[in-house]
Amino acid sequence: MIDRLNTIYLLYDQIMASTAWACGPGCARCCTCNVTLTGREARFMTTHLPLTRRRVVHTRILQKFPEKRYIPRMGVNRFARLCMEGADLPEEENDPLWGKCPLLEDDLCTVYDVRPFGCRALISQTNCRDTGCAQMPPWALTVNNVFLQAIEHLDQRGYSGNLSDMLLASLPGNDTKPAPLFIKNEPIRCLMIPPEHLERMGPLVKNLSEVLNAP
Repeated sequence: MIDRLNTIYLLYDQIMASTAWACGPGCARCCTCNVTLTGREARFMTTHLPLTRRRVVHTRILQKFPEKRYIPRMGVNRFARLCMEGADLPEEENDPLWGKCPLLEDDLCTVYDVRPFGCRALISQTNCRDTGCAQMPPWALTVNNVFLQAIEHLDQRGYSGNLSDMLLASLPGNDTKPAPLFIKNEPIRCLMIPPEHLERMGPLVKNLSEVLNAP
């Protein structure tokens, strides 16, 4: 499962490499304390870091744990399912002014090589420091949503939550329970692809399906 997650990350990097993005080292405007990830992504982060770096990450989480942060009430696959069913969506509160990611140091990511998809998907064609917000073409947003769905599907029996909460739960001896901080993941019921992107997304969906169904 961990290898498949890395394959998904690499596939995303290949797709996005064909477009010029303004993001670069020191560009941390989007790096807030509100990033979420699946439990499998949290394990990917910790197991792929050397022990010394892992200790540094845990120390930073404990020392810089955000008091107020985005705590999701549903994952992307539940969101897609509820939309398909025409059901009401739960209200969620998310404010970038709550603070920066605790894993930033001098506006540089200390876990960049193992960062979760929620961080990888923060891309912009313009410099956010100049425009005030990220700008990406609609097709890139669709790609991000489909990858988020695939990553949750890969960990459909697990949980997701805020990065700080998930990493804190991974500390040795921590007995944090799944509720209420974490949400149960769901499998893909339908893909969030608008009609105008169906043709372009076809090959990508095929590639992701092969990764998800690999033995």
